[in-house]
Amino acid sequence: MSVVVRAGTKFDVDKLLQLENTCFATDKLSRRSFMRFVSKGAHNLLVADEAGNLFGYALVLFRSGTSLARIYSIAVSPEARGKGIASKLLEQAEAIAARRYCLFIRLEVATGNTAALELYRKFGYQPFAHIKQYYEDGGDAEQLEKRLLPVPPTTAPAPYYQQTTEFTCGPASLMMAMQALDKSYVPATQEELQIWREATTIFMTAGHGGCSPHGLALSAHARGYRPVLYINTDEIPFLDSVRGEDKKRVLTLVHKTFEEQMQAAGLDVRQQNLNAQEIQAILSLKRPVVALISTWMLNRNKAPHWVFVSNANEDFVYINDPDPPDAPWQTADYRRAPIPVENFVRMAAFGRRKLRAFLVLDKPEQETA
Repeated sequence: MSVVVRAGTKFDVDKLLQLENTCFATDKLSRRSFMRFVSKGAHNLLVADEAGNLFGYALVLFRSGTSLARIYSIAVSPEARGKGIASKLLEQAEAIAARRYCLFIRLEVATGNTAALELYRKFGYQPFAHIKQYYEDGGDAEQLEKRLLPVPPTTAPAPYYQQTTEFTCGPASLMMAMQALDKSYVPATQEELQIWREATTIFMTAGHGGCSPHGLALSAHARGYRPVLYINTDEIPFLDSVRGEDKKRVLTLVHKTFEEQMQAAGLDVRQQNLNAQEIQAILSLKRPVVALISTWMLNRNKAPHWVFVSNANEDFVYINDPDPPDAPWQTADYRRAPIPVENFVRMAAFGRRKLRAFLVLDKPEQETA
């Protein structure tokens, strides 16, 4: 077969739908989704074409603000399998990701799909996560990745915990940091909510309040860890993000209480400018870090968000984002997402006043005495 791999267009959508229905019984892309993916965006849809007949496609997604690509789907028609089409699509997908300077390319594959697993292993993909009940039919998935750029390897996969409410990114990130120091610790929803109750600002930009950096430090201390809070201001965090004097008064009172409790406990708070060099110095400590970011570079939503920094080197910062989206194509990944250092420095600043906050954890006090 003289198959050509090219970019998909809107004129391919009918054939893509037919191919999708032939190849998959569940987890199928819709016409609307295909129309979106043949348009411009943070994605590439490749098709395997022979004389106007489509025998396969590959969909590659890119997460804004990161150096991560994800192969969301590869499909080859039954009559064309075993003829190297999947390999051609995979090669082109990797080439596109490399041209976009993606550090990793990742994908999910059903645990029982031995043919696909063998192909990906042949191409150098390595497993790094097992996801239970990933597919609509309840089937599990293996998550695989391949390094595309020659940079220093990361450490072993860090713990991951997905927040269970829209307002508990802070507790979820803190629990990941705690588990990184204590392998026997098992995060649970009950503690996630308890930490939120301890650390909440009460109010935030909208809805329930998020978590104060000072409140999270106190929660870590209450559980025996040794937190160091790096922050670039002595002003009240998030005060300019709430409207109404009543809300501002409550947030001010909560913050003053946190400050008094931290002072009474003798906790370490370091006020620094937190420029690029100082941020890299914090990350070089090789301690679990909970970082405040603005989600603007990730999803064009100006919201404060806590993430767990699982690792860092001179080129990339790797974050575990506890808040994955509902739709699987809205993000390339949320575990160990590699972000160029310069992007992370811009990302780690919230609001008009560019609030920066990093909570660094050390082992429980009884273990370091």
